[in-house]
Amino acid sequence: MFKKSLVIGVISSIASFSLAAEETSLSYTHAGIGYETGDIADIDFSGFGLYGSKALNDSFFLIASYLSIESDDQFTLGFATDDIEATGFNFGIGFHTPINSTVDFVSTLSYSDVELEFAGDSEDGNGYVLAAGVRALPSDVLELSAFIDYADIEDGSETGYSLGARYFTTPDISLGLGYGSSDDFDAITFDVRFDL
Repeated sequence: MFKKSLVIGVISSIASFSLAAEETSLSYTHAGIGYETGDIADIDFSGFGLYGSKALNDSFFLIASYLSIESDDQFTLGFATDDIEATGFNFGIGFHTPINSTVDFVSTLSYSDVELEFAGDSEDGNGYVLAAGVRALPSDVLELSAFIDYADIEDGSETGYSLGARYFTTPDISLGLGYGSSDDFDAITFDVRFDL
């Protein structure tokens, strides 16, 4: 039970990390690197990730991300004491359409896979994540986003949300701050994105 909630939490974490995804001036072709800190199943974690998106046409785009996190402290389970490490990735497809000249409706469907390691043992989990929300460009230097996501992982599921703000230091480079939350997961992300 303990490990299953961690698997679901980590997959939710990966999904919120990659939801930073034309009609509007919003970019759907970009790459980024970021730092994430938070808690999953009441255990503090931090780590780094990579993410990217590639526009296929005016409405569809591909997404992918990789995240590697580790517990901030050692954890004891039975007679074993060790750090908990998790690595995971997701990839999928997204759709966007303008609501008006500065706001897009965005939805994504992605496959996610995660591996947890603790004291020489490992556990895997995989499933899909469905997300929907909006991205807005209220000014030339500010982008905002809000998403609701649903993760269905083997015999468990979780619903969460993510909020984000992005400041453009140049037209193609931005700094992002995000917050994601669900039942077993809360995290803050800091990232740098390069629009291509």
